Amino acid sequence: MKNKEPDSLRPQLALPFALWQLAFRPGFLLAGTFAVVAMLRWLYWMEFPGSWDSPLAAHWWHAHEMVFGFALPVVAGFLLSAVATWTGIAGTTGLRLQLLFGLWLVARIVLWLFAPWLLLAWVAESLFIAFVMFELGQRVWARRQWRNMVFLPVLLFLALLNTASYATTDDITTSTQIHYGAIWMITALIVIVGGRVIPLFTANRLNLEYRPQPAWFEYSALASVLLIGLATVLWPTELSGTWMRGLCLATGALHLFRLGRWQGLKTARVPLLWSMHLSYLCIPLALLGLGLVGHNVVAIKNLVHLLAVGAIGGMILSMMCRVSLGHTGRTVQVPQYLAVAFAALFVTALVRAIVPMLWPNLTMDAWRLSAMLWVGVFSLFLLRYLPVLIRPRIDNKPG
Repeated sequence: MKNKEPDSLRPQLALPFALWQLAFRPGFLLAGTFAVVAMLRWLYWMEFPGSWDSPLAAHWWHAHEMVFGFALPVVAGFLLSAVATWTGIAGTTGLRLQLLFGLWLVARIVLWLFAPWLLLAWVAESLFIAFVMFELGQRVWARRQWRNMVFLPVLLFLALLNTASYATTDDITTSTQIHYGAIWMITALIVIVGGRVIPLFTANRLNLEYRPQPAWFEYSALASVLLIGLATVLWPTELSGTWMRGLCLATGALHLFRLGRWQGLKTARVPLLWSMHLSYLCIPLALLGLGLVGHNVVAIKNLVHLLAVGAIGGMILSMMCRVSLGHTGRTVQVPQYLAVAFAALFVTALVRAIVPMLWPNLTMDAWRLSAMLWVGVFSLFLLRYLPVLIRPRIDNKPG
């Protein structure tokens, strides 16, 4: 007798309000909006340091929120939408989505306006991650898709890092290592998803031959990034010296070779392709840089921003643009100003990561310029995609 699926996994009729028909809609809209609003707050603090009236350190808030406030709703929106396609089981919709992203919103409000209620923010954020894991895991389990179970341990480790982040609000050194680890976990998700979609999208769009890499190679690419993330959190930088530098150099070379196999040089005329290749390029660039700078704490901080802005921010922007079009029945093509935005975000990453290392006296100018570019880029995203995300599919299908 065939197992009966839980009620939450049964197909659902299209909801009257398009925003809550699939997780990518609220996830991308909230992340895009938060990217602008949070960076404006950071930029305002840089101009007027005395304006910061929160008991939380400004640097802690910025680091925590750009990972768990900006990146995480995109991760949730993408995974909970993709798993419906992977499994053929109806995605998370309606009240369940409202509850999910309501938890995310509670954490953002508390951390911005009611910092003494820190415990509430931690509970809301932990429940948010647990909810994502449950919604993803039950669908993957129902179809026995073991390959897609790989996302769950990464999300679990993000949940643990989130807890550690809240526990170290008064210890900037430790919390910095924790936030670096969280950036590596998001990078690991990019390694997984990017390895699946970038070469496939490229081959399909350009009519190229697509040859998947051997399983051992793909596992090595992911395992090396996860190992660096774990080492970053568990061992202080000064104690992980030579072997960590060697690991970063080897991993950087591995990912540079991986990227080269995806034929990115042939994508110059397709912004939604070259933007993904360019974003992924930031991973080996950051790794090779980390392998060369050694124990230079300032250089490490700047190179981590090459990951945070270039790899994570860039891949998020590109995937949000593509997924939003594909899942609403629209042609997968962006206007010219968004192609400029893709390039501008790569420039933003270089300004934030490279300028302070080469010209330390221009550090604050680099911070300000990169923050303004970031705000401009994600404002352009909202300009184009706000109507896309809140309106029904143009083909009248659910989703």
